[in-house]
Amino acid sequence: MSAAPLSLRWRRRDVPLPAAAVVAADAVVPGLRADTLLRVTAGAHLRACAGREQGWLIVLGDRADLPWADGAVYLGWDGGVLVPTLSQPWPCADLLREPLRHLTDEPAGLIALLPGLVLTGPLPQEPLDPRWLAPA
Repeated sequence: MSAAPLSLRWRRRDVPLPAAAVVAADAVVPGLRADTLLRVTAGAHLRACAGREQGWLIVLGDRADLPWADGAVYLGWDGGVLVPTLSQPWPCADLLREPLRHLTDEPAGLIALLPGLVLTGPLPQEPLDPRWLAPA
């Protein structure tokens, strides 16, 4: 997963998006990793990708299975891009999706758009192996 700075305008959504993922950075990652491990061990079907050198972790799954960590941000799908459930970028995600595709080598790659930042990488397809959650 790679990270790049990006400056956009954001506004609060009138209706939140349904959560499809959760993202954590830096000091929040260990808490998200720990709750993800608990949920996967209990049978939750989650997928994840990380930019370990950049200090990011994104966990994808059904809303009811998503882990929680204080300081993590829930994301929802908007035009094929993950954005914070409570925020809407301008220009809209539909218009940003294709220009942002050049940041990932994968045609169906993951794009997560956050205030001030875009995260890209392969979209995880396989269920999360608990061993993957071991601290780096």
